[in-house]
This record gives sequence, structure tokens and C-alpha cells, in this order.
Amino acid sequence: MRKKRYEGDRSSYNSSKKSLFISGKHGQVTVFIIIGIVLLLAVVLVFFLRKEIVGFKIEELIPAKKGKVETLIGSCIAELGDEAIFNLGLKGGYIEVPSRISSDASAHLKISPFQVVPYWAIGEQTFIPTLQYIKEDLDNYIETNLRNCVLALEPFTEAYDLKEKSEIESDTEIVDNGVIFNVYWNIEVLDKAGETVAEVINHIENSPIKLKRVYETAQEIVNSEVRDMKIEDLTQDLIAMEHPSLPVAGIELSCRKKTWDAREAKQTLQNLLRVNIKRLQVKGTNTYGFEELPNSAPKEGCSPDVYSMSSEELLNYDQLMNGYDCYQRNHYLWNLDESFSKPEVSVVFNYDNTYPFSFQVTPTEDGKMRSGLLGGTGLVSAICLQTWKFTYDVMYPVLIRVKDDTTGYNFNVAMTIHLVRNRPDRSQGVIGRPEIIFPENVNDKYCDSADLLTTIVTWEKVENEEGVSDLQPLKDVNVSFACINYACPLGQTDFNFQQWGYQSGLTVNLPYCVGGILRGEKEGYKEDVVRVVTKYGDVQELQLVPLFKFPLTNMNIVKHKFNGKEQPAGLEESLSKDEMALIRMKLYRNGTVFHEVEQVIGGVMDEETAKRIDVEFLAQADFTYEVELNIFDKENLIGGYKANWTMPWDELETASEIKFHTIYDNAGEENTYQLFTELGQLSNYVPLPEIK
Repeated sequence: MRKKRYEGDRSSYNSSKKSLFISGKHGQVTVFIIIGIVLLLAVVLVFFLRKEIVGFKIEELIPAKKGKVETLIGSCIAELGDEAIFNLGLKGGYIEVPSRISSDASAHLKISPFQVVPYWAIGEQTFIPTLQYIKEDLDNYIETNLRNCVLALEPFTEAYDLKEKSEIESDTEIVDNGVIFNVYWNIEVLDKAGETVAEVINHIENSPIKLKRVYETAQEIVNSEVRDMKIEDLTQDLIAMEHPSLPVAGIELSCRKKTWDAREAKQTLQNLLRVNIKRLQVKGTNTYGFEELPNSAPKEGCSPDVYSMSSEELLNYDQLMNGYDCYQRNHYLWNLDESFSKPEVSVVFNYDNTYPFSFQVTPTEDGKMRSGLLGGTGLVSAICLQTWKFTYDVMYPVLIRVKDDTTGYNFNVAMTIHLVRNRPDRSQGVIGRPEIIFPENVNDKYCDSADLLTTIVTWEKVENEEGVSDLQPLKDVNVSFACINYACPLGQTDFNFQQWGYQSGLTVNLPYCVGGILRGEKEGYKEDVVRVVTKYGDVQELQLVPLFKFPLTNMNIVKHKFNGKEQPAGLEESLSKDEMALIRMKLYRNGTVFHEVEQVIGGVMDEETAKRIDVEFLAQADFTYEVELNIFDKENLIGGYKANWTMPWDELETASEIKFHTIYDNAGEENTYQLFTELGQLSNYVPLPEIK
């Protein structure tokens, strides 16, 4: 339409010059105005176009390709970030454990052949990596690995080239609700033709893992442990419970030494720790079980019912949970601080028997813990008291797993626990006294040096003074060797070892020792010990004597009143509830005591305790014992029995009761003195012991 109008105007112009002259001045002005407007519009248009071009972001120019590139780079950042967080969770805050820690066995807990967890606390010292250190470790990991990660992606290797315009700079933020990975990396992405596809500079990725939350929880636990020694207190409580294999202190009316094995005590404590440390929980975190307990439990102290519980009952978790909530709360719910609150975090404490365990008990001798004998003088010399008091030095590690319950992320921390002489004491990073029981690795080093080939033969030996003598091969005997403070388990004997025929034994290498001790042990037999000077090609024999266990509850003591030398003893009477008998039976061989029975019957011993006790006699032959009994009331020695007695084996092995007859007189001090000065003669007034 414009073209037609323009042509029309042109035709009018050509047909009339007059018209042109008349309007020439005004027409010229109009043309300049139009040109000016056009130029003005052009300038404005250029200005706005330039402004729009300058304001466009790269992704708005080529959004599809740029978005794809940035997504690929972001995926690498997220992958590297998660990988780094996972590794430092496994390794106590370190992505890679420093060599100064990984090469020092005293600075870390080795929980697998390939994984160590650095100790955050050893004794009173703490070695906690700061949150700033962890942040810098994360930054360094991303800066070191991001380039290789991106270049390894298939789209880059096939379609793109990278032109770096800056170094990689990471600035990780560890915040309350996660981890933010800020990465500055100015790169230009080119296609294979060399054309620019995109230019990207800043990259941001997020992880939902609450790293700061679990780190602060672990830090608070370790600092609280160093300050308050909560786990040492728990360990002390477990020892104080006086497990039968883990004695502390006591006294018993007996002339027979009580003996415990130090290695068994160590194993018992390890088992108690393994079971009970797992029950420990932190107040303010996501706990389980305690919310079901009644809120009426007292805040301090426990009810008398708790104190009356036996050791076995206290160790029974179900009973603690159901009926002894006070004990459970006071011992297994750890209050770090009243203001501490991490509701989306859970904590698990762990000790395993494979962890290092430094253990010493004092006093010991040859790996055995023994009671000491106390006795009186005069008439009361017959009263024997066994007393004992043992102290324990213990050092062991605990692994703590702090979990972010929102993501399932675990953060591992390790620290050491210390007891010296039964008391919590972190002032010494190692055991304070020389070890009587050497650590396993020291024993192992000594035992591994063994090169003296030795054959050990084991026998069952039955022999008495009446001419019985019999030796038979005995298999399944546990044999061990000790030299000073070192101990080497050697194994069990077996029939036809090394094709020796009808014999039982084993062939081993022993380390050199001038005063070594070979020991053979088997359930149901009296152990045998042989002192040796080790030498190559030596043959040693261990002869174990069979034992017969008889229930203490089937041993009966009766008494007969002494009526004077010219009168028969009175009828048999049972012991009253206030009376107690101390029985001692000794069998001599070559002038020394070979086997001894010492036992209290009645009196303070309750029925349940008596049911758990068996008295051990020599078996498979008739043996003659020197028997001596003493009967006490609440304050005085009132009766007894003294004679030699032969126990017939054919009756003993089928017996349901053994009855001992005693003579007594409570008529006065003079008669009592006569009774005990002539007890051997006066015992003829009462029957011999009976086996029924």
C-alpha cells in the first residue's frame, strides 16, 4: 500500500512543477523532520538492544547446552562431596587418616584390616579435628578431584572440550541442616568444532547430611567423658559386682585356698564390657527403652531392692528394664548436660573382644589369683579364714557411632578408657605399673620364638597306698607352658599322635626357659604341673588323677554328746541353725599333702549357695584321708572329730549321702579343753563316717 501511495505522489510531482514550487519550502522541512524521527528511533532502538544483550545471562543465550553442562559438573561436585563426607564419617573426621596417626598403633583403633579410627581422646588429652579442619579437608578433596571427575564423564570425552579460565576454588559451608558445596571454576565449554557452547563460573550443590550435628554430638560426648569419666564409672561398677570369675575382695571361713585364673578374669571383664557398653545411651539424643520406664524413678540413689540384687540379676537386662528402672537410668542413661538436645541423632557405644585390651590384676602368681590364709592360736587355731583383695588396671578403647537419623549417616569416633587400681583414672595414658600378665602381643612374640622340639605325653593315673597303680593314656588334656611371666597355650593332646600308637600326647616347639612350667588340665581331673628346663628332643609326661564330685548338700554332719570317758556317747543329733561345721580331709603322699578337701557346712551358708558346690574326692580307688571336723556355735568351738578314714570307691561312686559323726560337750570350759586335747582318742566313742 505504501508503494502505491508513493507512486501516486511521484506521478503528481512529475505532472505539475508549479505545485512543487509552491510547496517546496514546507516539503523540505517535512522531509528533514521525518529523517530526524527515523534517526531518533534508530538510536533508541540500538540503545535498548544493547542493554538487552548486555543483561542476558549465558544460560539465556544457549540455555539447553549450558544447563546440560552445568548439570554434569554439579553431579561431579555432589558425588565428590558425598564421597568425602562418607570417608570422614568412617575415619573420625579425616577423609584420609594422616600417616602420623595411621602408622602409630597407640593413636588409633583398628576395626578391620583396612580401616582405622583415630582416637579423639587418650587419657586426659584430646585430639579432636576442628570443624574448620574438616571444611578445609572437604575443599581440598573437591579441588583435587573435580577436574578428573568432569573429564571422565562420557559427554565431555565425546562432545566437548574444556578451556579453563581459572583454578578450582571450593568454599564448603557446614551448616545446621546440611552441607553446601560452593565451587568457583571459570570454564568455557567448546564443542569439537571449537565453537563456544557455554561459559560457566559458579557452581552450588547441597548435601542433606547433618554433618555439623553429628560432629558436635561426638565432640560433646568425648569432652564429657574426659571430664566426668562416665564409661570408667560403668567399668568400675561391673568389676564391683564381683562376678564369680572376677573377684575383688572378700573373706570366707575355710582353710582351703581359693584360686582364680587371671586370664579367665580378663575374659570375664571383656565379656561384661562387650554386653553392657552397648546399653549406654545419651540423654537428649534419640534413645530407646527409657521412654517406657516409669517417671517415678528417683533422681538420685536407688531403692533397696536394687541393692539386694545378685550380680547375675544386675547383669540381666530384661530385669533391669522391667523392675529396676532406677539402676538402669542412673547407669545407662548418660546426661551430658541439661541443655544438650539432639533429637534427630542416635548414639551407639561399642566394645568388641577383638579390640586391644590392656589388663593387669594384682596380686597374681603364675597367672593365678589366690586368697591368703589367716589363723588364730591355741584352741582357735582350728579356725581358718581365707581373705582376698585384688586390684585391676585396665585400658581399652570404645568405638562411638553417632548417626544422623534423617539420612542414616554414621560418624565414627574412638577413645580410650582407663582404670588404675579399680578406680577411674585418665591421668595415665598407659598402665601405671609393670604388667604381671603381659599383653597378648608380648606373649605371642615370646611364644613365636619357640624352636625346641618337645613331646608331651598325658596319662590318667590311679594310685593309692594299698598297692593300686594304673596308667592309661588320657586325651583332650589342655597343655600350657609358662616361663616367668610369659604363658604359651600349647593345645590338646590326642591318641596316636605322631603315630606313637596307644599313647596320648602332642609334639610342640617350646621356647628356651631354665625354670619352665608345663601344666595339664582337664575337667574332672586333678591338674598336674611339671617343672622343666627346655631342651631339644625332650619328652615330658603329665599324669592327671581322676576326681569324683559329690554334692555338698548330700554331706550330713551329726553330733553325739560326750558323757565322760566311762560313759557311751549320746544319741545322734542334727546341727542347729546356729551351728556350723568345718571339715578338713587331707591325703598325704610322700609326706606331703597331695589332695585336700576343706569345706564349711551349715551355719552362715545358705541353701542356694550349697547347691552350687561340689566336693572333690580322688576317684577309681580306695583312698585314706586324715579327717578333722570342728563344730562351732555362734561364739565357741563345741565339738569335733579326728581320725583316719578310708573311703571305699565302690561305695562312693554310687553314694547318695555321706554322714560324719562328731562328739561335743558344751558343759564347761574344762570339759571342752579335755575334749579337744584328746579329740583323736575320744572320736572312738562315735561311729566312723558312713557312706549310704
